[in-house]
Amino acid sequence: MSYQSNGRSSVAKRCAALAVVLGLSSWVSVCAAADNTASEPVAASQSGTFVDSETGTVSFIDTKNSIIVVTTKGGKELSLNAKDHRDVLDRVHLGDKIAISYLEPYVTGLTRMKGARLTRVSHTVKVTQSTADASEDGFHAVRTYEGVVEVTGINKKQDLVTIVDASGAAQSIKVSQPDLVTVMNSLVRHDHVQITYESAITITITH
Repeated sequence: MSYQSNGRSSVAKRCAALAVVLGLSSWVSVCAAADNTASEPVAASQSGTFVDSETGTVSFIDTKNSIIVVTTKGGKELSLNAKDHRDVLDRVHLGDKIAISYLEPYVTGLTRMKGARLTRVSHTVKVTQSTADASEDGFHAVRTYEGVVEVTGINKKQDLVTIVDASGAAQSIKVSQPDLVTVMNSLVRHDHVQITYESAITITITH
């Protein structure tokens, strides 16, 4: 389920690869989907409950491009764009230990795309808020996913849509906005849709 990045042999290769912005994990269903697509149990909602967490180390900082790379214990990498919050770059150092918490992803855009070819779901991660006080030192970010995918299941009771992208990766995502719930309920299995969904992240620097 995880998007893993290959090792980089130089800073130049790192910067080139960061354009892809690799993540720590793909989000899988909080419940069984309508078509019984395999999923992982996650008990949370868009209300802000954390659904997952892990730890890592700051492994790369590109001050020119405002990029911070965190490598987890499992060797995966999370690349964050801090362009709008450059103060974070002054507080983060190579080797810093950090704790990462995730919120359940939710759909922000859903459009039927009849006849469109499937794509891989790509994503970026952007720092959205900086936190530095006596009790906590860290920042918040949002991971935004986009792509053309196939609908493989709709759970109207739980407002979940299950999708598969061109890579074959299946995910179930919460749909909360009333207008998007209406769109979801109009879809059927095997419809192709352009989807956008987001997942909030909280990162605490533990040093």
